[in-house]
Order: sequence, then structure tokens, then C-alpha cells
Amino acid sequence: ISYDANGHKVYASIAYANREPERNNFTDNIGYGNPSPERLLDLEWGYQYQGENWFAGVNFYYMKYVNQFVMTGEKSDIGEALTRNIKDSYRLGAELSAGWSPLSWLSVEGNAALSRNRLHNFKECVESWNGAAVWNTYKSSTIAFSPSAILNGFVDVHFAGFRATWHTNFVSKQYIDNSESDVRSLPCYSQSDLQLRYTSDVTKAAGIKNVTLGLDFNNVFSRHYAASGSTWYGWYTGGQRYQALAYMPMAGFNVMGHLTLKF
Repeated sequence: ISYDANGHKVYASIAYANREPERNNFTDNIGYGNPSPERLLDLEWGYQYQGENWFAGVNFYYMKYVNQFVMTGEKSDIGEALTRNIKDSYRLGAELSAGWSPLSWLSVEGNAALSRNRLHNFKECVESWNGAAVWNTYKSSTIAFSPSAILNGFVDVHFAGFRATWHTNFVSKQYIDNSESDVRSLPCYSQSDLQLRYTSDVTKAAGIKNVTLGLDFNNVFSRHYAASGSTWYGWYTGGQRYQALAYMPMAGFNVMGHLTLKF
């Protein structure tokens, strides 16, 4: 449901979705019980305003999961990672956006996603080399790969067929698994890109309508960061937990050129 008037817009929505287990949720989980469908209730509401040369908006959401599929650290008899239903989990957050065009050839925009993403009563399995697996229970923990803050800022200069866009983003710390361990986490990072475009109309060249030349300057300041990673749950030796961490580093400063022909 939404209401629009004089640049103002308010809205609200409710959605319900189901996700059936995949085949391997049954075949790999033999002996561990049959999985249940994952169910999601999504509530969203927000406000937007569009002025003459600026806009702003906020969107709130609450995503309630029942029986979300989550990796626990368990392995099947052939070493495949198993997933189990976690009865209670949710995502709660706000998405903010704003933009301003003080001049016909200049615009500044930004957006932010702030969230809280939690699992309740998550049971983690840690394999043991010479004995039974060790189980840890977390009353409340953060869902893996769910940063609590993502920020983006854009400055766009455009005149005739030329466009230049500067983009800086920030991603807060995120966890590699569902145990909310600082040891098994990815540090926050920020990096910037610059995109240059020039489009020229062509009317008499083999049916080509226009040509766009572009240059992308990625990670301009050559930041060293990892956007993803993985971990292996190890056994306990002398009461100490063994673990192997792997990070997926992003490229440093790099440049890519491209040519686009539109017919």
C-alpha cells in the first residue's frame, strides 16, 4: 500500500515467502533427520521525498525467519558441509538514501544500510580429531557475512556526452561463520573507484547509433582488504581449538577500458 502527493510518498508492505529444502539437504543429512521448509515474513515501511533538485528517503524492514537453513560445521560421511534448520532468526534494519543536484552538471548522492542480523540458539559443531565432536551453543549470535553497516557516496559530473563518477564505499566488520568470533571475522574496509565515460552519437556508420568509451579506475588508493573468506572448524587439542582461515583478497589499483556500440 502506498500514498503519493506533492513529492511525498509513504508506503508499507508485507510479504511471505517459503524456501523448500534442496535435494542435498535430504541426501547429505541421512541419519540427522529430515529438514523443514524455510519460511520468511518480510515487513517493510518507509518514506520518500522528491524535491526540485534533491531527494531523501528511508526504508525500514524486519525479516523474520523460521527454520532458516544455516551451516553448523557438521560434515556428512563424505565430507560435505551440512545445513540445519535454525528455528528463530531475523534481520532488522534501515536503508537511508539522499541526493542533491546543486548544478545542472553536478549531483551528489549517498546511501546507507544499517542492520542487525541475529540467530537465536545456534548450535555449532567443532570436529574432534580423536573423539566425539564438540558442540557449542550460542544464545544469540550474528549471521555470517552480514555487516551491520554499508555506506556509499557518489559524486557525479556530467556535461554533454561526458560523465565522471566518483564512488567511495565502506563495509563494516563481518563474521566468517555464525559463532560471532572476532578471530574468524573480516575487518571493516573502505575503497574508492572512478569511472569516466564519453558517449558520441553516430548517424552514418553501419547502423551504429552511438559509441561509448569508458575507463574504470578501480580501488584508486590500492587498499588491501578481503571481501570474503572461509574457515575450517578444527579439533580440540589440549583444550585448544584448531582452525584454518582463508581470505579472498581484492585486487589493488587496476584500470579497465571498454568500448560500447549501440545499434
